[in-house]
Amino acid sequence: MNEIKINERLALMDFTTRLGKIFFNLSIVLLIVVIAAFSTAMIGVLILLFGFILIILSFGTIFTLVDNYFDKLTNVSGITLEISTSILQYWDILIISSILLAALSIVLLAIDKRQKHIARIVIASIIVGIAVIVAIAFLSGVIK
Repeated sequence: MNEIKINERLALMDFTTRLGKIFFNLSIVLLIVVIAAFSTAMIGVLILLFGFILIILSFGTIFTLVDNYFDKLTNVSGITLEISTSILQYWDILIISSILLAALSIVLLAIDKRQKHIARIVIASIIVGIAVIVAIAFLSGVIK
């Protein structure tokens, strides 16, 4: 009877460790999604900037070389901005989820007595820090 309880306890510890690893991986993915959405918006702005620089450097001859140059330029940047704004509508949910999942993974991995997960715990702590910095940037209006 006592041996069955020990096996159940070990199975529960394995489950919590796996769950901690899953939460760790999901927190990374969610943080990458938010940062990628922000950088996609920045890429849209950079496309417009380089397009205007090309107009200036070519003294306007780009309009004769490429048909509908300005329309193509604004369409490409508009598409990237649409993608990023659709993702950034839910930035708060994504950031909070990333912070919670990273914190839960820290707790679940720290509970494991059989194996040390120092690297995952440190990286999860860094993820929490980066997510908090990104959340502060969104809330303060630095990132819109």
